[in-house]
Amino acid sequence: MRKIALGFLALLLAMAGGLSVIVLIAAGHASAANTTTCTGGITPVGDGAQGPGSAADASGADSPSTQGNQAVVVPMNPQGPQESPKWSDQQTRNAATITNVARTRNLSPRAAVIAVATAMQESTLENLNHGDRDSLGLFQQRPSQGWGTAAQITDPVYASNQYYDALVKVRDWQTRPLTDVAADVQAPDARYRTAYAKWEQSAGGLVSTSWGTAAVTSVYTGCDTAAATNTGTAGGAAIGAAAADAVGTFTAHNPRTPTQAIAAARAASTSGRSDFHRMCDNFVAQSYGWGSSGSETANVHWQRLVASGDAHPGDNTPPAGALLFYDTGSNAGHVALYLGNDMVASNDIAGDGLIGIRPRTDFTNGTWHLRYRGWAQPAFPSAAGSTSLPIPQGVA
Repeated sequence: MRKIALGFLALLLAMAGGLSVIVLIAAGHASAANTTTCTGGITPVGDGAQGPGSAADASGADSPSTQGNQAVVVPMNPQGPQESPKWSDQQTRNAATITNVARTRNLSPRAAVIAVATAMQESTLENLNHGDRDSLGLFQQRPSQGWGTAAQITDPVYASNQYYDALVKVRDWQTRPLTDVAADVQAPDARYRTAYAKWEQSAGGLVSTSWGTAAVTSVYTGCDTAAATNTGTAGGAAIGAAAADAVGTFTAHNPRTPTQAIAAARAASTSGRSDFHRMCDNFVAQSYGWGSSGSETANVHWQRLVASGDAHPGDNTPPAGALLFYDTGSNAGHVALYLGNDMVASNDIAGDGLIGIRPRTDFTNGTWHLRYRGWAQPAFPSAAGSTSLPIPQGVA
């Protein structure tokens, strides 16, 4: 027990020194990690169906809405380079099946992340009817090793249940590195014990989109702890400052470059335009030169970018020009444009329909108390039309 405690303390100290992480769990939650849940007193915040709504009421935050057990954190601790492939609809559905089995068993989102990452490595989330020797299905389980009959382990629900039966027997599965836990379940050749690590971020994104509208990813420091908030620039002095963060180099093709989009968003914040009420996804699309984003809501946009490999769930180090996505406790969600220097451009935060520029902490800790999902490159599937937001003169 002493060795485990010292090891966990070392992990916390290492993360505090090397990672930017996010507080997503309510203060005061201190229940011990266990096999059933890593969630605590998280209350979704939002106004219902149309995104974050107006800037603030007298209390400084939107009114809370109730999501019940959908209000969860999907904890991650990605280690090493991460893969971000594009997942097909069928692969995404298979990940959702694995996730939903965890929910029906009252297991934590962490269990689902481990299971989905395992299936990514073993089968690329495809329900295979072949494999090494007699391996089959999503997890490449073997009838000869007691996992079930061929018919059973090619049933995704049965295979997922078998996986979780084995997972909860693994020592300290909730807190150990994902690749170690997955390897203990799967018992691969020693050469491949670390192969599961590269899928953690992608698995966290798919689990988060499957778990519910109030599920958000967080860098992981243990089932009953959360990480420190990102530190924003306080006050408004830095609003006009040049971005210190490097402008991102993205593969997405848009009518405008990230530099032009940032300039257009800054100009919109001083234009006095007030026609972006509850139109967050439209605002970021217009900043990038489109007339419409191509997605019905910010949540839909986020889910599409997770599936396409363009999202970085839980990552709190976005480049300038990235899209920042937030959970509002509603079906709509919220998205804003990252300007760099810890500043964000968003609709409605300066007043209904207005574009405002604020430190990131004003979104998570201040006006709205939103929960951060992660960032994504500025990709707009199905976007169309032309923007009405001008680029200031002199911006190339």
